[in-house]
Amino acid sequence: MTRTGRNAVADILRDRILNGLHVGQLHQGDRLPSARKLSSELNVNPRVVLAALRALANEGFIELRPRSGAFVGTLHPATGSRLPDLGVWIVNTLLQARTRGLAPRDVPALMRRSLRRRPVHAACIECNADQLHMLCSELAEDHGFQTKSVEVARLSKRESLPVLRKADVLVTTLYHSAEVQAVAERLGKPWITVTLRPEVMLDVGSALRAGPVFYIATDPRFEPKLRHMLEPLADVKRLRVLLLDRDDLSVIPDEAATYVMTSARAEVRRRYGAREFPGRPIHPPRILSEESARELLFFLVRANVVDTAAPKRTQRQPVP
Repeated sequence: MTRTGRNAVADILRDRILNGLHVGQLHQGDRLPSARKLSSELNVNPRVVLAALRALANEGFIELRPRSGAFVGTLHPATGSRLPDLGVWIVNTLLQARTRGLAPRDVPALMRRSLRRRPVHAACIECNADQLHMLCSELAEDHGFQTKSVEVARLSKRESLPVLRKADVLVTTLYHSAEVQAVAERLGKPWITVTLRPEVMLDVGSALRAGPVFYIATDPRFEPKLRHMLEPLADVKRLRVLLLDRDDLSVIPDEAATYVMTSARAEVRRRYGAREFPGRPIHPPRILSEESARELLFFLVRANVVDTAAPKRTQRQPVP
């Protein structure tokens, strides 16, 4: 075997692979002909073909798998390590846009227009300040809604009407869907009922079975509501809800699972700036279920797309 022979065969095979990939006859992961078949076709010793294949494998053009053969490698071996999961998701999203006739470079601007072309107002409706803050903060921070809170008990009060009338959509939980539906229909407003991510509540139930679980909140009405929600999942005798202005947070053991409501985090930040909570604080980044997020995003994108397509008006009307 000569060095020239190996290099010549490697050049031939490399050229075939590149041409095949370029015209679509080969794809990443396709199996190449066996070394015996290539040696017969090229009229060279099988050892020369094997040496050439090893050289191409070192370059990243092919992958050699023991007892399986040679396979087409990555299209661009020079790009280095593989993308992380987030990068792969971004690439796949851009490719899907491309199949719809969109240039990948135009996608970010399209996304911004679809989510933020105009403010979309949501009235969050619940029975206590902690859940209201959670709903409002997630809708605002994750989705970009302009949010205002309304307590269920004050739905029919005169001071709530301006918020409800300005809202493009009313958002609540299953516990208050009947009351909110009645108000929404009376005002001619759309309404969305959201649910929680099941894994979040299952994690709380699992923590309760293992030991005491603490919640740090701000509204005494949150405690009975939370106990009611958790009763199907675990024995709530180990649940303790501590309020910022009522209870001593130092009673929380160092290793106790501690869920800090967004309302409590915001209030502590307002009073003291950055400050650590006792126990083992758990801050689920998102509470709403994927189904709820999909419905909220559908409404948000629809509102912006309708606004983009509609003729300019002197006074904006709520999106139907």
